[in-house]
Amino acid sequence: MRKFTILLVFLLFSGLQVLIAQRVITGKVTSAEDGSSIPGVQIVVKGTMHGTTTDLDGKYRITVPEKSEILVFSYVGMKTQEVKIGTKNVIDVTMS
Repeated sequence: MRKFTILLVFLLFSGLQVLIAQRVITGKVTSAEDGSSIPGVQIVVKGTMHGTTTDLDGKYRITVPEKSEILVFSYVGMKTQEVKIGTKNVIDVTMS
């Protein structure tokens, strides 16, 4: 019984470590011209294939690995932007 309890605690801590190793970044993408939200902007963690797109209100939510450093924002007809994540959990971007 004691071995089973130790194994169960070990698995619990292992699972928590995987959850802690990631974090959620949210934000909104707007236009520099008129401040309106931009739906369909692609957001990708630089150097990976992990990404998302903005919704109809220009908002996004992406789960990134803890050691991720840069998010890349791209949209057809607008300049691609690279933004450092740092310790931020909310990153709003204005695209031109």
